[in-house]
Amino acid sequence: MKLTTGQSCLVLVILAFILAGAQALAQSPGGIALLIVLVGGLGVAILMFVRARTQNRYKNLLAQADQLEKIANGDFGVENMMFSTQKDEVIVLHLNKVTLQEYKSTGSTYSGGYGGLSFRVTKGVRANVGGMQGQTTRNPEERTPLDVGSVTFTNQRFVFAGPNLVREWDLDKIVNLSPDANGINLEIAVSNREKASVLSALNFPDPTPGMAASIAVAWKEKGKAGAMADAKDMADQLRKVVAEAQAK
Repeated sequence: MKLTTGQSCLVLVILAFILAGAQALAQSPGGIALLIVLVGGLGVAILMFVRARTQNRYKNLLAQADQLEKIANGDFGVENMMFSTQKDEVIVLHLNKVTLQEYKSTGSTYSGGYGGLSFRVTKGVRANVGGMQGQTTRNPEERTPLDVGSVTFTNQRFVFAGPNLVREWDLDKIVNLSPDANGINLEIAVSNREKASVLSALNFPDPTPGMAASIAVAWKEKGKAGAMADAKDMADQLRKVVAEAQAK
């Protein structure tokens, strides 16, 4: 079973301690036997930890499927919500604790060196002509968290509202919606904004931003019935993924 990066680092640290004491153990009576017991116990502990984490992940995915099935049955959970809607606008979903991220450069890097000439004037004395040559290169842009707030998904737009920032994306101006695995991170590019924005959240059992966006777009294109059908497809897919993983 595959370990995460954090789990792998923990294993390496523990193994380092075991290896550091292996020589001393080998020189003591029963040291080899004790070392074998320690290594075996470590392996069992890691296996149990990974299995528990995996089972918890399956439990969360099934809880998410339950939430999506509620939406598939018409319960979108947005009744009595305070939100100023536009003409013919319908609130589809509302998510809390969503991080707004945008691509920003971390600064610039200067690279270069001396580009002139150096020659001897007299003993122990040298003269330099010319100067420094180099260039400043702007660092690649990285996703940078800007604020944490809530996102309201309607059949016309997505609206982020946080303590510091408000962002709005009109569905008619969206040129690209790019969710990652399970839609935890949703990249949004619109025609009236130079840089793409990213909505990021994983709050079980709530749908992810990618899921919520898909349901909202389905409502816009196919109405409420289309949004409900989209939610049902997602729930079925999640249950299928868990069932197949548990069957292995």
